[in-house]
Amino acid sequence: MNAARGSTEAKNAPRVRLLRGLDRIFHAATAAFAAGILLLVGTFLAVLLSGAWPAIVRYGFGFLTGDVWDGVHNIYGALPAIVGTLLTSGLALLLAVPIALGVAIFLSDIAPPRLREPLSYVVDLTAAIPSVVLGFWAFIVVVPWMRGTVEPALASVTGGVGPFSGPALGLDILTATIVLAVMILPTIAAVSREALRAVPRIQRESALSLGATRWEATRMVALGQARSGIVGGIILGLGRALGETIAVTMVIGNIFQIPTSLLSPGQTLASQIGNNFGEVGPGIGLDALVELGVILFAITLAVNVIARLLIWRMGENGRSDPSRSRWRLRSPWALARRSRRPLGARSSTAPEPWRERVHAAAAARIVRRRTVQWVMVGLTVACVVVALLPLTSVIITAVEHGGGAVSTASFYTSEPPLECNPGPGRTCSLGGIGPAIEGTLILLGVAALFAVPVGLFAGIYLSEYGRRSRHPLARSASFLADVMTGVPTILVGVFVFVLFLQFDHNSATSALSGGLALGVLMLPIVTRATEESLKSVPNGVREAALALGFPRHRVSLRVVLGSARRAVVTGILLALSRAAGDTAALIATAGGSNFWFQGLDRPTAAITPFIFNNFSSSYSNLQEDAWGAALVLLLLMLVISLGARLATRSTGAGLDGE
Repeated sequence: MNAARGSTEAKNAPRVRLLRGLDRIFHAATAAFAAGILLLVGTFLAVLLSGAWPAIVRYGFGFLTGDVWDGVHNIYGALPAIVGTLLTSGLALLLAVPIALGVAIFLSDIAPPRLREPLSYVVDLTAAIPSVVLGFWAFIVVVPWMRGTVEPALASVTGGVGPFSGPALGLDILTATIVLAVMILPTIAAVSREALRAVPRIQRESALSLGATRWEATRMVALGQARSGIVGGIILGLGRALGETIAVTMVIGNIFQIPTSLLSPGQTLASQIGNNFGEVGPGIGLDALVELGVILFAITLAVNVIARLLIWRMGENGRSDPSRSRWRLRSPWALARRSRRPLGARSSTAPEPWRERVHAAAAARIVRRRTVQWVMVGLTVACVVVALLPLTSVIITAVEHGGGAVSTASFYTSEPPLECNPGPGRTCSLGGIGPAIEGTLILLGVAALFAVPVGLFAGIYLSEYGRRSRHPLARSASFLADVMTGVPTILVGVFVFVLFLQFDHNSATSALSGGLALGVLMLPIVTRATEESLKSVPNGVREAALALGFPRHRVSLRVVLGSARRAVVTGILLALSRAAGDTAALIATAGGSNFWFQGLDRPTAAITPFIFNNFSSSYSNLQEDAWGAALVLLLLMLVISLGARLATRSTGAGLDGE
């Protein structure tokens, strides 16, 4: 028997060595893909710094304090853009945070169970609105409302002085602030909602059992323990506000000056880059714009790192000791012990016993607490209504202005029309967005060819090898992938453009350049989605496959990846959705065109740049085409978001069943 066993082992030895070698190769290959994320971030920093270095050397610290941007005389200063960025982002937080917290509290603690999931999904949909569509809506709906109603009313209240001085233009700092608040509200609400849901239910029930109302339990128990996650969500929203380009560009007025009031036009770092990047050639003007990008990157990087650290801390300490919370529900006995006198003891100043005083004031106190409870419920409901208004208005406006275009078959196959306004005896051709649809699909294909394989194998390494070993490579790659999801997309476009300039100047604005920029946007999303999807597969599945003799690389590729395939595909679809809705990276790289695809090394059309280039057109047929494109984009985002939600729910159910 021993001889037979030895003979079998000798026959299987080459196969065992082969499988072990394949395991090592697979491990090394996935580690190389994960290291590629570190290489990408390093290259990103190096390219931006090298592109900005001539301006850094020439202007020094004076670039930060200068308030003139004069391309004719090569005088450049960043102070108005820095002030505009900080002012609009800070004010947007002041507007968005209270409403977002009200939404989060309602969806986590107050809403009936049947309403929580549908309302959460609808609120999250606001975050999926492409910034160019939101900016288009703001230009058509919000700007006239601000110019005709809100700003004159604010100016009359303050007498036309102070923060609301100057003419009511509508295209100013205040309008940009409101648009930014609309954009960051769903992000803050979503993170805060999950932070509140992470607080154990038993702690709320303990507070309720001591006589607290539902609002008191939320305020004294849930908010205290969820504060790190809430702060992380707020900082994450701040990071998005700092880097937003397109929507701000469409409503801020785009005058390079330090704003003297909230009704003054202005600029931000991102809008200044977006407005001027396509108009300057290689030289000190381009270097100055890249230096603006370096400043913006430094600010957003710091903000996003702090946000990610706080959110990670929330995940690690989600089940922490409630005694660490600042807000704790104290019983009367605890208060009596704290005051160092026995319960029921008489006060030196009040003749009535403590217990009798409490009973005498109980009825009024109960009424007051119930009143506060219902007032807070009403306020949270109002916050949800306010959060849903922009999404509702965007959809209604898009259908009203673009519904006729999307119902025409030729709209999807024709080139954009010539500029035309209808008049007596004159009709205008509607045209279509055929080249833009074709270009968008080609750009997404190029992006997917780069981002999906790299992100997929990097995510496999982070989940299957990095989680077990806690290797510095795995931790660094996972953290940087998380941080890169918050980098402003205009900076990604600047990075790819400057990178192409080093090798092929003619391809810096082309389909290949635009596709690579979208791929850089997709990569961290695919990586993190793959990592989290594979982590959700129970360890027992891996151990069972290994016990049956499967090599580790086959377990990872066939068993684990097969079990999580729906969630992985969902992550890829969400990454494609993010890329399809981006504008800022494409206006710096794709070049723009009104014609059908002519080659990867030539400029190409795309849906989002088409909307951006025509949102303020005075020609009605181009405006209708732009609204039709916006409606197509909204429907695409809606389908992808709904499919992702359904696929995620199905995946979760399947894993629970296992």
